[in-house]
Amino acid sequence: MKMKLMAAISVIATLFATLVASSACLWWCYQPKEPQSLQDR
Repeated sequence: MKMKLMAAISVIATLFATLVASSACLWWCYQPKEPQSLQDR
């Protein structure tokens, strides 16, 4: 019984981690403009 509970918790934690990691990846395409003061000239 304890092993089944731990396995279920492990699966839920893995799914949650995958969901959070994939939602964070939506921001990879966002790149703000570089401020004038930081640009190399």
